[in-house]
Amino acid sequence: MRQQTKPFIVERRPTRKTQPDAQNPSIWGRLDADIAQGLKDERDDDHAAANGGDDRG
Repeated sequence: MRQQTKPFIVERRPTRKTQPDAQNPSIWGRLDADIAQGLKDERDDDHAAANGGDDRG
């Protein structure tokens, strides 16, 4: 096999894609987080009412 005339070089270029660990802010601001928290609070209240008001399980 013939020897290469030019060296083989691998070039790594930065990607334009966003990194998965970088969390983009929502276009809705904190509204979606506030709604999710409100729904969680409602479920917790319903669970407490179904248990007779005590949180022993």
